[in-house]
Amino acid sequence: MAKCSICTYRKGKRYCKISETVICSLCCGESRKKETCMGCHYYREPKPEKKYKDFPMFSLQRMEADIDLQRYANAIESTFCAFDQSENQRLSDPTVLSILELLLDKYHFKQNDAATDDNLVNKGFTLVLRTIKEDLAELPEDSITRLIGTIYFVAKRRSKGSREYLDFIHRLVGIKIASGLRVLPNL
Repeated sequence: MAKCSICTYRKGKRYCKISETVICSLCCGESRKKETCMGCHYYREPKPEKKYKDFPMFSLQRMEADIDLQRYANAIESTFCAFDQSENQRLSDPTVLSILELLLDKYHFKQNDAATDDNLVNKGFTLVLRTIKEDLAELPEDSITRLIGTIYFVAKRRSKGSREYLDFIHRLVGIKIASGLRVLPNL
């Protein structure tokens, strides 16, 4: 088998219409352009990459100083706690982070069809959306986006991949039992 005509290092396994030679899959992927490669069966439209690190959020100092923002954040986080309780505490921080990413898809990236293949994540997403409609109705959408971004930042920072964030909010926020009502654990 011939060597790649671009890097001359790996085996060339793909015929390239542009160079009219065989190239390796790595060079194919790195040199691929929409204008020149559109008809090739190896060409895939790049998916827009969502950067969950680059989103608007409230500063932690503002959250600490604003009782209303804390109340709104507590509504969302207590919904996570109630959802976790309803699932016999089998949720994990990555599940909560996935729900928050779907919320960022909806509010920040304006993706109206935000959903995933994970039924547990979709169920949690629906519960938090209901809380947002009930408890955060008077909040402007850009503030909801910033609030979700702040919660995402805190959850990401607290989590080590297990239940660190969830355990923290169970102790601090408690379980939502109705709009504006939470039950705190006995400490």
